[in-house]
Amino acid sequence: MTKCKKCKKPFSFKLVCASFWKGYKDFKCLNCQTNYQFSSKDRLIGGMVVGTSTFLSSLLMFTIELELMSKLGLGIVLSAVLCICLSLFSMKFLEFKSIEN
Repeated sequence: MTKCKKCKKPFSFKLVCASFWKGYKDFKCLNCQTNYQFSSKDRLIGGMVVGTSTFLSSLLMFTIELELMSKLGLGIVLSAVLCICLSLFSMKFLEFKSIEN
């Protein structure tokens, strides 16, 4: 996990995950109150997570022989699960920019 550039304390996984899933909201270091925001690289990683999970779930959805509604339900559930799993895995690759006050 990335550390604060000012106090060198690692960011809380819960804090980063919540900020990521709330639409890349800015957050503060819990120790020194320095403001941070997601970089454009982090937003690209987030887009790749959603795109990859959608692609993989649709790929599976079109290879399974089921009724339309069952296939659609499976695709939505699988997409959500893959999106959550991939985003949790991608948290270690995120870097943040500090915001000057």
